[in-house]
Amino acid sequence: MPEKKFSQRNLSRKQFLKLSAVGAAGVLAGCQAAPTAPAIPPTRTVPPAEPTAEKTDGAPRKTAGLSRVIHARGSGVWEGDALSGPVLRRMLDESIVRLTGKPTARDAWASLFSPDDKIAIKVNAFYNSLIWTHVPLVSAVTDSLQDAGVPADRVTIYDQTSDELKTAGFAVNPDGAGIRCRGTDKTYGTEWTDVGGTEVPVSPILKDCTALINMPVLKAHMLAGITFALKNHFGSVQYPGMLHSGIAGKIAALNALPEVKDRTRLVIGDVLEANLEYGNSYPYWTADYRGDSILMSTDPVAHDGVGLELLNQYLADAGKPSILLQSIAEDCLSEAAALGLGADKAENIERVEAAV
Repeated sequence: MPEKKFSQRNLSRKQFLKLSAVGAAGVLAGCQAAPTAPAIPPTRTVPPAEPTAEKTDGAPRKTAGLSRVIHARGSGVWEGDALSGPVLRRMLDESIVRLTGKPTARDAWASLFSPDDKIAIKVNAFYNSLIWTHVPLVSAVTDSLQDAGVPADRVTIYDQTSDELKTAGFAVNPDGAGIRCRGTDKTYGTEWTDVGGTEVPVSPILKDCTALINMPVLKAHMLAGITFALKNHFGSVQYPGMLHSGIAGKIAALNALPEVKDRTRLVIGDVLEANLEYGNSYPYWTADYRGDSILMSTDPVAHDGVGLELLNQYLADAGKPSILLQSIAEDCLSEAAALGLGADKAENIERVEAAV
């Protein structure tokens, strides 16, 4: 298993003691099997229909006060073990038109992002996992942005390290022509940010952007119940293991940072594969479910609520008992909602089904 290293250089005694306290707990903490729990009540689901929501300067798109989450399924998106780029583009096009109410996909992307934006795309390429945000889906997003007039060099795909991104199949390009792609690596600097009472360095890639797209992959999690959009930002800080204690509050506080809350324009959840049952040893997460879906929303809390529904649904369909820490997953959502990050109640979420 790859080893994570850090240097004591530039750490205060207080910061070093915090890191020492984390010790070897890391991802192994809380790996015991979770008790069976019932699925949460389903969100209000509506059939495919032309949306009427309009752009509101980055605020969640809503219909009659509901946070909208698009669940798009693509027939033929898998061609053997490869993903179809054209089908992915159609899934994205259909989703963003339904989300924004704009007449075309190009208009929809342009309503959310401008050529002057500096866009960061947070993917999930975690080193302890063998399931990552799929590269073809990210490529379809960057193609869509460019078609809407965003210059390629204004877009940066990122996660914690460049090595992780390479392992996940991304072409690392720190500062060359075209779409940028790099890890934060050793560029965190010496500034530490308070996240729910715990200080950690935040990625300068996140701090430098003007607009953020969150692109997680759906996984069960031994501490948070689910790791999807909200927890994906553990990869936007250095030493994320320091945030495992009191994880529900830490996830909420992390997403309430201005760098995350004020810059998130779009959340695109990768459900082309998923992890339904995490392991107790490396690799902790593998692709044990193959799907044909993506989720899209501007509300990360509602997005993750629908993701939790899907995870429970897939487990039930497979005849497997739920190993999700359901109450903790719901705690994460309610803590985030309490900080004004989105809707966690089923009656406030509109799940729109779309098929291409």
